[in-house]
Amino acid sequence: MDDEVGRYLLNKFRGGLQSSKVSWKRDLQELEKLIRQKIENSPAEERSSLREKLYRLNNILVECQTASFLSLEGIISLWRIRNTLKEIKEELKSKDPKGNLSPQKDGQGSSSNVRATGRLSHQSVSPLVVHGFDDEIMSLVKLLVYERSKEKFSAVGITGMAGSGKTTLCQEIIKIEEVKKHFVPRILVSMSKKPDGNKDAKIALVERILLSLGVEENIIQSVSNLGLSSLICALHVQLMGKKYMIVLDDAQEVDGWLENLYSPLPGKVEWEKSLAYGLPKGYGGTVIVTSRNRDLAKKMVGEENVHPVLPLTDKEKCWLIFRDAVEQDGTPFNPPNVDLEDLKMEIIRKCSGLPLAARMLGEIIKERMEEAPVPNGHDVTVQPQLPADCNSDV
Repeated sequence: MDDEVGRYLLNKFRGGLQSSKVSWKRDLQELEKLIRQKIENSPAEERSSLREKLYRLNNILVECQTASFLSLEGIISLWRIRNTLKEIKEELKSKDPKGNLSPQKDGQGSSSNVRATGRLSHQSVSPLVVHGFDDEIMSLVKLLVYERSKEKFSAVGITGMAGSGKTTLCQEIIKIEEVKKHFVPRILVSMSKKPDGNKDAKIALVERILLSLGVEENIIQSVSNLGLSSLICALHVQLMGKKYMIVLDDAQEVDGWLENLYSPLPGKVEWEKSLAYGLPKGYGGTVIVTSRNRDLAKKMVGEENVHPVLPLTDKEKCWLIFRDAVEQDGTPFNPPNVDLEDLKMEIIRKCSGLPLAARMLGEIIKERMEEAPVPNGHDVTVQPQLPADCNSDV
């Protein structure tokens, strides 16, 4: 990056990391190292892409310096920031300067690198024990695997507020043995990822679905050049005869193109008119839609097929999720001079039954404990105090 703007942005980012009050500091430091390595070896055609990432990182750094977990909204904001950082990291590690990653197929033809297809939702959370969803998981597995015709197409909506565990629930369903035996392939694709540049959002979504199904990127591009109609047709052909499970995660935009996924192919098909035309019926395929917008989910799968995910009624689960996040590297959480029962009550109050809030609080506390200064070469444990000036019960 042989330009003054690039050097200025990199130095500004590096300087901002010197602040002690930065959330996700380790992630940002790793990104600084990655982008510096890229810059040292970047050809001219990659410089604008790297410069754009530096603009994004500097803006994110400001957010990380001001972000707070005083409220539930602040916790959700920190979660979104971390997902964005992981997305940028994947783009920087990719050989493609635009950040497109080809998924690796597992032995059953499904994508093991699902997070490359969206907002990193499938693997943005490390594989900790999942608490509080046993009943919901078993109920949905029973519905999808046992309570339906083997050849009948089905579509299910999972709705709930941000952080309620919709994506986690789908991640767990995909891993259940009965589901793995019944559905091949199984993929999770984000619907919230914004397309690069001026690319049409519909085209970008179908490309991501095909990519996660294992279609080679050069083939997808050649089909995409022919337009949305060709992409939908290619998706239909790719899924023909298969008992697929596709999770469309985080649907947000109300669009007639997404409505009524049950729609069969008409006699004279205009492929580009509906995403449903790319989903073959009559082979036992299933689509799961997650969304915060219940009305949108109803339009996509039908009101009778929408299942709400509510905050955890057993608030003790939030404490277990918090502790799992703090102890995920195997280090026991035994802070000195702390009444664990009081801390537990505070965590439960702040999380309001939302698993994501508990997870983020645990990761924030873990990071701050690890970043504490170590005097005289001795280990030190930080007292994990949460802010006390939170007046609202979130």
